[in-house]
Amino acid sequence: MDDQPRPRVSKACDACGRRKVRCNGQQRCQQCEHLGLVCTYTDNRGARSRKHASRRGEVISKHKIEPSSASCLAPALSPASRSYFESLVPEYMHFVYPFNPIMTENELQDAVSKMDADRENAAFVYAFAAATIDLTQSNRPTSSASTQIKQLVNQSIEAQPPMGLGFRPSILRTMTNVFIQMCFMSLGQYDLGFIYLREAITMIHLLRIEDKTVLASLHPTERARRQRLYWLCFIHERFISIIHFSPAILTPQASLPEPDPNLHPGISQGWTQLIKTFRLMEPTFINHWIGDRSEVSAKWVEQKHRELDDARWELEVSMLSETQQADLVITRQWMRTLLWQMAMSNWLLSSRAPCPSLSLEFPLRLSRQLRQFLTKISQNTIRVHGSSILNKLLEIMNTIADVVIHLPQATLEQTTSQIEDIAFMKGVVFSFHNLPHVSKDILLEKFGLIRDRFPGIEAACQLTT
Repeated sequence: MDDQPRPRVSKACDACGRRKVRCNGQQRCQQCEHLGLVCTYTDNRGARSRKHASRRGEVISKHKIEPSSASCLAPALSPASRSYFESLVPEYMHFVYPFNPIMTENELQDAVSKMDADRENAAFVYAFAAATIDLTQSNRPTSSASTQIKQLVNQSIEAQPPMGLGFRPSILRTMTNVFIQMCFMSLGQYDLGFIYLREAITMIHLLRIEDKTVLASLHPTERARRQRLYWLCFIHERFISIIHFSPAILTPQASLPEPDPNLHPGISQGWTQLIKTFRLMEPTFINHWIGDRSEVSAKWVEQKHRELDDARWELEVSMLSETQQADLVITRQWMRTLLWQMAMSNWLLSSRAPCPSLSLEFPLRLSRQLRQFLTKISQNTIRVHGSSILNKLLEIMNTIADVVIHLPQATLEQTTSQIEDIAFMKGVVFSFHNLPHVSKDILLEKFGLIRDRFPGIEAACQLTT
């Protein structure tokens, strides 16, 4: 063990000196970096005496950069801090951009370079960083990503300029709100996520993206990008409508985004498939889910089943990247599960139904299909989609568990296979280190019921271990 004393820092920064805490003496010290303080060094012996020392809370408040200050548009950053944001750009382009293809690499670099002087750019950089960390680091067991995401989201909100006289909407601010919404959803703050998504949708209306005359005046690349932005908010709104039981106001556009030669073909193809999938959540689907399910009919369920059971779609998706496939396949199975739940709510299920979505055992069929798919891909590929994919898997797994618990017992071989599917799904879902405790407890309670009902099946006994 090294007993050598730590080298003393000859001079602490102003904030650390007044708070009487250890300073590492760097250009922007660790304490100021963590608390978002202005880090300065002045030669003022009187200020460093204990007699003149201020309380720590007062110093933090004094050195915090006020977002309303006209003389300081954005928190001051050292070149090292800007380098940190720049270092996230490759991860953003690899994991975030394919599913949010709006802000390009050059635009991110430009925003980072301007964030010291412009609050809107600063707000965007903090939000993009938070979203990137959320999708790439939040599931590492030793990661402090959740704390970092919260700090960055708060910095983004504080840096955003107020919507006063002379305010003009922008794509930059729209995407800032989308990224904030994504992070709030990951943190389980669904109400706040809904608020920021609605602000992003308001920006879309103010930018008049639905107006064909306005779009016609734009360069084809910019026109295609704004069309993608509309669909991005449409997809996010459809998802939050389902899990938050909130109304959706965006309607599907008549056509897909125009071709964009600047968008990688693989990203374009995957994005097109994602739009096609969420377009199936038309207003009737949403209204049935969040409203009166007595209007759900067998005819409507059969129609939606045919739309979701598309062999051509499966072929086209199989040619996409593994990351894109994971998102699309799990999303389709999630939508099939929702459809089955709506049919069940209106007592439309039968053991001899002609349509699979009207069958009592349909979720068990989905679990087999999903297990077959998930065994082919890396679990990291699944986890990189963050809280959205986790919410979908939780909905699917809870439904499967309920069916196994309540359906009449099948043959021993069939029941064993069903429980093994659940055990496999448990391994996938419980590998998410940001799995909410409430969701985990609900599943463990259901696993206990399965174990008690089928004590002779080894896989059932292992569910609660």
